[in-house]
Amino acid sequence: MIMDYKKLFHDEVAFQHETLETRMQNYGFKNMGRMELFLWDLELFLQMQDRLGDRVVLKGGAATQFYLPKEVQRTSVDIDMLFAGTESEIDEVLNQIEAAISDGSGLLHFRKHIPKKPKTTLPLFTYYTDIPSVLTAAERNVRDNDTQSQELKVEFITQGEKREYSLVSGEDIFAVHSTKKYQVLPLDSLFADKLTTIGRNTIGVQDDRMDEQVKQFYDILMLTRYCRESMNAAEIWNRYKARAEEEWNERANSDGEWEVLKAKSFSLDEVIEDVKNQLQRYEQVDNGEDKELKKAINDFKGLYLNSKVSYAPADIACGASLVRIMYELLIMGDGWSKITDLLDTEDLLCFRELSGKEKGNKVRKVRDMLIERFGDASPIPVKILKGKSLQRVFWSVVTIENMDEIKAAIEEVAG
Repeated sequence: MIMDYKKLFHDEVAFQHETLETRMQNYGFKNMGRMELFLWDLELFLQMQDRLGDRVVLKGGAATQFYLPKEVQRTSVDIDMLFAGTESEIDEVLNQIEAAISDGSGLLHFRKHIPKKPKTTLPLFTYYTDIPSVLTAAERNVRDNDTQSQELKVEFITQGEKREYSLVSGEDIFAVHSTKKYQVLPLDSLFADKLTTIGRNTIGVQDDRMDEQVKQFYDILMLTRYCRESMNAAEIWNRYKARAEEEWNERANSDGEWEVLKAKSFSLDEVIEDVKNQLQRYEQVDNGEDKELKKAINDFKGLYLNSKVSYAPADIACGASLVRIMYELLIMGDGWSKITDLLDTEDLLCFRELSGKEKGNKVRKVRDMLIERFGDASPIPVKILKGKSLQRVFWSVVTIENMDEIKAAIEEVAG
């Protein structure tokens, strides 16, 4: 397809094969097809924002990347939006976009998807469209064919009122350097929404969508690590409780998919227990028994992450401990200063000032101390802990109750 790039918001250079390949290599990504899809995510969102104004807001994985540092951003293959308007208005604007930029190619035609068995009663409207591609069939991971395209998913949730948004720049997005401004769900609202994806038996993503579980968990973990100081924990907790109840009630009143919640009144305690149970599963993922979760983690890393991001099962296990403590602090209303303390302690365990045998001896000494004094707090057996890295042992034994004692003990042993 010959595209008239003057009709697009992003510069023509951004869509060129050489540019995509260079950015893929610079940032360590392996899947150029996913990078191209993410670039078109952003382009089509700007096309909609231009026509719908402040009634449309970007949410989900694409929105999350605007808040993360470039080195831990991931790809996204769909566009999730909130829209203050009607289905007919959506259809009209999608037709306008097709007419404006497709040049009669048959690409960029938005096909409405109506599921046979909807899993939600929310006013959710889903479309698929084929975007032009500059990649080879191999780079798109498809068999050789005549159609230079990729399929992209577009979803709107309609609402009666406009949603607040943050106007953010695309200058620090891995897929494109853009000075354009994007209307993105504010960080507190975005994080509260993301948290509701945990809790596989109540409000979260079920086990039959393990790939989606792992993807959502990654966003939560990275936002916790890198954005906590920009977030308001009390505001997030209030938003989370409201969203959790909304999700529970929506599922309790739906047909078929959520029999466990059928006609049940909302129980925050049940949600909290469910979230902790799922996080406990993730905390033990590197013990060699959970093959299903390990496969989902490895698949996610290959499809969505750059090669510089450490995201092995052991990293997930450590991250789950961090997210669990973050979640418990939310419940307690204590803020997140303790999260910073924990991450500072984790950094201390790197012993960057040491090397060689001296560093090895110090690591063994601290690891043995943690296992001996705090091993009972670990969700995995002590005999398995003995073969783990120092950081893995630390995150396995640390809790809100013992974190101050552990920090003091590490400082004492580390000298």
